[in-house]
Amino acid sequence: MTIQHIDHATIVLERSFAATPAAVFAAWSAREALLDWSAPGEGWDMAYKAFDFRVGHTDVLTFGPTGAQPYVNTVQYHAIGADRYILYASTVSHDSGLLFAGTVLLELAQTAGGTDFRLTETGFYFDGDSPEGHKEGWAAMLDGLTVYLARASSAA
Repeated sequence: MTIQHIDHATIVLERSFAATPAAVFAAWSAREALLDWSAPGEGWDMAYKAFDFRVGHTDVLTFGPTGAQPYVNTVQYHAIGADRYILYASTVSHDSGLLFAGTVLLELAQTAGGTDFRLTETGFYFDGDSPEGHKEGWAAMLDGLTVYLARASSAA
């Protein structure tokens, strides 16, 4: 594969969750929780080929429309501070090759009402991938996280 175009950007999304930092952290650090709230929706498949939430270890997630060649997201954890932050490197590839390479930092801060959350992604977006697409994707995932946290809170 020959890369024709590369964009680079930093995107930042911020949210306030009515849940403790421990609950938000748990939603990012457990395989079943991630599969619940971050799933793209009906007509899409998502599965972990590997999941090891520890510094220096790697997750491999496949996702995409049912019946189509999946995308592969590989994550390697570089720093984890329980209930405070998660830093990882990430790549996304498809049968056409590398689409994204970058880093993601998740920051959690306790507030009187729950948790202030910031996601910062700094990366390179290759041939057809874009910072705008990632920002939209992250926003949809964080909407799913909001619903998941509310559901978990009401079940407790």
